[in-house]
Amino acid sequence: MRLFSVRGIPVRIDLGWLLIVAFIAWSLASGYFPHVLPSRSAAAYWAEGLVAALLLFASVLLHELAHALVAIRHGVAVGGITLHIFGGVSQLDSEPETPRAELLIAIVGPLTSFAIAGVSHGADVLLTGPSWADALVGYLAAVNVVVGVFNLVPAFPLDGGRVLRAALWAWTGEPDRATRLASRAGSLVAMLMVVVGVLRAVGGEVVGGVWFALIGLFLHQAARTSYALVRIRARLSALPAGQLMNASPLVLERLGQLAGDDGIVSPRDSAWIAFMKIARNGHGRVVVVESGVPVGIIRQQDLHDVVTAADRETRVARRAA
Repeated sequence: MRLFSVRGIPVRIDLGWLLIVAFIAWSLASGYFPHVLPSRSAAAYWAEGLVAALLLFASVLLHELAHALVAIRHGVAVGGITLHIFGGVSQLDSEPETPRAELLIAIVGPLTSFAIAGVSHGADVLLTGPSWADALVGYLAAVNVVVGVFNLVPAFPLDGGRVLRAALWAWTGEPDRATRLASRAGSLVAMLMVVVGVLRAVGGEVVGGVWFALIGLFLHQAARTSYALVRIRARLSALPAGQLMNASPLVLERLGQLAGDDGIVSPRDSAWIAFMKIARNGHGRVVVVESGVPVGIIRQQDLHDVVTAADRETRVARRAA
């Protein structure tokens, strides 16, 4: 669901985001705020919990926006920012061209979180306000330190994993190899998190342990998915959309143009751009438009066929070798 745009960057939320906001608000209203602000009403605790949860995600948005703005400055296209159940993600539609650009794009997110924590802590120390405001900025300072530190874990696709990838890229000179190694490191760290989470749950910290294990599983899948996307991007980026589209008269007659930028590509756009737009628009296809006139259509299945054909060719080449 699209909410708004910041400097042309669409900001979206996943439906799971609503669930996690409610969960965080409940946990703060039933735990943190009653502990630091005793003898207040349940309604006050819920209001403070909801405000704190929204400020947390505002911090996550600033973290991701920093990634996006630095990416754009280094010539990397940004498809948008999505807030989801595990935080947020900046969708980069192309790869950084150098290890330095990768490093700067990755490291600016944690630095932004630490900056928010510093400003919040400074406000807590220097300014005098009501007790609920002190509790709120204290929480904001602590949680942004946690966000910054967690994102520096060397587990691709976390920011720390991308810093590791940049270092490996600079060392080996091979971005694909660096991505593969960083992804494997990410999967290893993720599985260690799952083990630690299970041990914590068995030891009595059921909620914290289960949550830790779920984050580990999410990171494991994200590492595998991110590496797969890098390989898909490499195959599709050099293929113009015009070579892949179906332009038969019957297709054009029944086409029906999709609304919005995510439903349209140019024949000169890469197939990777079509792939990303299909992933975002939810229609399973994009219309190819030239000079305002629909000239063809690209379906999700068309892209799948290209990728699987490349996989088959790779397997045959390996067997022949």
